[in-house]
Amino acid sequence: MAENSALVLVGHGSGRYPDAARPILALADSIRRRKLFAEVTAVFMKQDPPLSAALSLVSAPIVYVVPVFAGRGFYTGTLIPREIGLTGQVTERDGRRVIYTEPAGTHPRLPGLLACRADGVARTCGWEPTHTSLLLIAHGSARPGGAGETPRAIAAALAAMNHFAEVELVFLEQEPLARTWPERIRGDTVVALPLLVAQGLHAGQDIPPLFGLTQGQTGPVDSHGRRVALATGLGAEPELEEIILDLVRGTIS
Repeated sequence: MAENSALVLVGHGSGRYPDAARPILALADSIRRRKLFAEVTAVFMKQDPPLSAALSLVSAPIVYVVPVFAGRGFYTGTLIPREIGLTGQVTERDGRRVIYTEPAGTHPRLPGLLACRADGVARTCGWEPTHTSLLLIAHGSARPGGAGETPRAIAAALAAMNHFAEVELVFLEQEPLARTWPERIRGDTVVALPLLVAQGLHAGQDIPPLFGLTQGQTGPVDSHGRRVALATGLGAEPELEEIILDLVRGTIS
């Protein structure tokens, strides 16, 4: 990368679930050890260090800001740029150049990464992936129009691989709602994969009850006549680090 640049990772975080920051902090630590940037830090929408401190925590003349979110949405398109004072992909501010990348979840390598994750969960359970249903659970948005562009693209890419018996997508905050999953899945064995970066409030408290599980449990468990195994959030994937670095490289001319 560049020795005169800084990397700022932006995570969602959670005021009620402090461990939600752990995957993003671990990513920042790992990238920092590689000495690719003069400075590496992480900030959060919902906990400390806050997003508003993003530029004050680093002093390098070039700052790369990477939203470590599962897809495009109101946060990545509006709230984060507004809070930091960004006017586009490249913003000149106070004598520094701030470069804002696409969200991590939009990277073209992500569907393959998810396929490997789901494949591993299925095989650990003794299930053949081609006979296993894949249930993707995205956050979505209650705002008009929702926020399903990225999750739908990921679901379509996974379905095109023909590696799983079926691929279904549901949302926590828009249609089709996650609670309707039993009506949408035809198979008897199911890998449920949250399209969320960290084990925060949603992944820790909202998703497990959909399958009769409690926080921290992953199954497999019998639920609605199926056998279901729940995968963890994307932050647990080491390859997410390489995706972040690829996003930065893509902005360097």
